[in-house]
Amino acid sequence: MVAPGKARVEALGVLRVAWGGQDVPFGRAEAQDLFALLSVSPDGVSSESIVEVLWPGDGERGGRRLESAVREINQAMRHATGCASGVRFVVKSRERRLLPAAWFDVDFWRFDAACQRAATAADDATRTTALHEALALYRGPLLAGRDDLWVLTPRQAAQRHAVNAAVRLAELMRADDPDRAVDVLQLAVERIDPYSEMLWGQLMTIQAELGRQLAVRRSFELLKERLAEIDTAPSPQARQVYERLLR
Repeated sequence: MVAPGKARVEALGVLRVAWGGQDVPFGRAEAQDLFALLSVSPDGVSSESIVEVLWPGDGERGGRRLESAVREINQAMRHATGCASGVRFVVKSRERRLLPAAWFDVDFWRFDAACQRAATAADDATRTTALHEALALYRGPLLAGRDDLWVLTPRQAAQRHAVNAAVRLAELMRADDPDRAVDVLQLAVERIDPYSEMLWGQLMTIQAELGRQLAVRRSFELLKERLAEIDTAPSPQARQVYERLLR
């Protein structure tokens, strides 16, 4: 649920910006690139770092590209929202450019906050709620479809956090509701990381605890199929887990 009066930003998956249900387009590549970077940087990024990341080697021209990108984002958002020309949607705070939370509801920011709440929760009920929220928000790889080198690190980190959230949630459910734990892990290997031996290993372990040996065999076959897609095979450790579960 997006807060009233805010633009909806989906960064988990293909980047999308919408106001009142209508997409907000940014025509120039510079504006698209800048918005993508700021959408995964809730604390903002310094102007110097923006230029180094997005337009390395451009020097003064990089600074001009930054200002042009800021103007386009501001103009596009003013047009979408009907706000006056003085309203800024990319602001500057302590030399850092950022998207103000007063105007933008970014799924990645909420995902990151949910993961942090889960990590610091004082009880399992609070932790479970936060993990559910994180997994519901993770609809796909961060900034899917973008092949910029700078995207890889935050994308991998987000995927790792999502995998950990699935593992932890399944562990919390394992004793009282193992069927739901299986559902969480099956969804995780489909939507989060089909190549994660940790996810597949936990899935097979709970299936074995439920006495579902055929499901264990099927899961291991699916793991082999997925890993073959990236020209690899299950590790010796994964095979040992599988063989132990079938004894």
